[in-house]
Amino acid sequence: MTDKLDDVWASRDFPVLVAAARILDRGDGPVSAAPLVQATSLSEQEVFSAFDALTPSYLTGEVYESLGGRGDVFFAGITERGRRAVGLWPSGEGVDALVDALRKAEDTTDDPEEKTLLRRAAGAVGSVSRDIMVDVVAAVVSRQSGLG
Repeated sequence: MTDKLDDVWASRDFPVLVAAARILDRGDGPVSAAPLVQATSLSEQEVFSAFDALTPSYLTGEVYESLGGRGDVFFAGITERGRRAVGLWPSGEGVDALVDALRKAEDTTDDPEEKTLLRRAAGAVGSVSRDIMVDVVAAVVSRQSGLG
């Protein structure tokens, strides 16, 4: 059987992630299912399913059981991955693009000295921790856009 399940990221999980992140980032958390149902127009069951899909990778939280079954869910925090997905933190894509651009520039130049410098630059950028490079790229973009 090769049938795939429907993609629920755009229709269910991401809207719940964005709504929860907005509330948590304001400091109004933890967030139960009810405000997320209201913010997303999804059903309570869809929010519970999104909770299962988003924790612990994107959000942290707890399930509170009631005697009659599932009680409620509470989103308590946003992980690094969650912050990057909703745009609260810069993604690492800029770092990867910089390394790729340096490698492409190395491939297109005929000057041996320039090739060596570009190779070293790509190696240096690639060897620095992702978090540090994201901070550096964000600072450069901020400064060049007049925000820093």
